[in-house]
Amino acid sequence: MDHITQKLEVLYDLLVDNFDTVEAELKDLIANPDRIEDTNKFASLLVNLQRSAFIDPLLLQISLSDKEDTWLRDFLYAAIILLEESSVNENFHIPEQLIGKLEAWILDGKQELSWKSATLLKFYENESAERIQLLKLEERGDFFLTYAECILGLLRVDKKKHWDLVKQISVDDTHDEKLREFAKDVIKSC
Repeated sequence: MDHITQKLEVLYDLLVDNFDTVEAELKDLIANPDRIEDTNKFASLLVNLQRSAFIDPLLLQISLSDKEDTWLRDFLYAAIILLEESSVNENFHIPEQLIGKLEAWILDGKQELSWKSATLLKFYENESAERIQLLKLEERGDFFLTYAECILGLLRVDKKKHWDLVKQISVDDTHDEKLREFAKDVIKSC
């Protein structure tokens, strides 16, 4: 058997004949991220498998994490991409403490953690998410993409209600120039 045929046999065995077992093992790794040597590669694997079945375990593990956990940003990335690619009709379990964690990381954190938290939060179209996004937009000094994700989240919650805020941000010199440009682009595209 040549090298390519062997690889195809292994892939078929894993992804067709035994995928339920592989999926269960990946979920177990999500629940035990300290066992993963390279969480960046692991997150990329989850994303490439494109299985919404990984979303709930990722959200649960994120809700149990601390901001210092080395795997947190990679798990946020995987959850975000999987949510973006999931069907709008799918329902996911939102762990009770998740919104509180995202709030703390958005409002008290900076840079990548705040940005990825705001990106994840935009999938929750409720009053708590709206309140957090509005609070973040009142401050200045963080990575502009964090604010951009808050704008997108507010527009998902209620575009009509928050449209004037987007217009205001687009001309407000106290906001970062990149954010003002982003707001102008949003206005042009809608």
